[in-house]
Amino acid sequence: MSVNPESTVQATVRALAILDVFTVEEPHLGLSEIGRRTSLPKATALRLLKTLAASGYVARNDDAEWRLGPATASLGARYQVSFDIRANVEPALRKLSDATGQDASFFVQDGNRRVRLVKVMCPDAQHSPARVGESMPLDQGAAGRVMLAALGQRGELYDQIRARGYHVTVGEAKRTSASIAVPVFGSRWRVVGALCIGAPAGADAEAKLTRFAGRLKRAAESLSAALSYDDDVATRRLTVARSTWHP
Repeated sequence: MSVNPESTVQATVRALAILDVFTVEEPHLGLSEIGRRTSLPKATALRLLKTLAASGYVARNDDAEWRLGPATASLGARYQVSFDIRANVEPALRKLSDATGQDASFFVQDGNRRVRLVKVMCPDAQHSPARVGESMPLDQGAAGRVMLAALGQRGELYDQIRARGYHVTVGEAKRTSASIAVPVFGSRWRVVGALCIGAPAGADAEAKLTRFAGRLKRAAESLSAALSYDDDVATRRLTVARSTWHP
């Protein structure tokens, strides 16, 4: 069905065109290049970028270049998960839980918080009272930290997370809990959430969870490929960019 141009809001169309210029290969773009690719005057492009930035859909770095902001991840996560949770996320969590003997969860971003969207419990694990729908700060716990790192959060901690591709916390979000997490990506390299394995906090929790890092990263790569709708291309990109997956 064709769309009548008179029924569209041109400012919205132009704003969406700006969001569409960012790619996996070129996640950071200057104002002039954005204007050129969208055929917009620089002044118009800047007004739209500032409007998008106010709602978190784009962000500007210290080099005056622009990138997609965290709001796009939240929006993309809700779209991706609404279609793919039953077909892809739950089976991935089940395999992780069976292989590690621990509970496994999938988190998505919701503004400055993270929400546990799915949880699979292992019969042999010591379960935590964590529940589906639980909301926690985005900057506390492994799942939130890896999503922030994948979104380009600055700082030494996030550089380290990006370098190794996973993060472990013990007693950070909850005093009695420990977790290891990795980011999950969807189409066009957008962050859609995080896979997480949980365990009780204890002296050996970090070492125990770190042993699951390789398996967890491979599970996230497979899930990201499935959510991208282009398994071959996504798998190649994920393999090449395992340690540099921030925007």
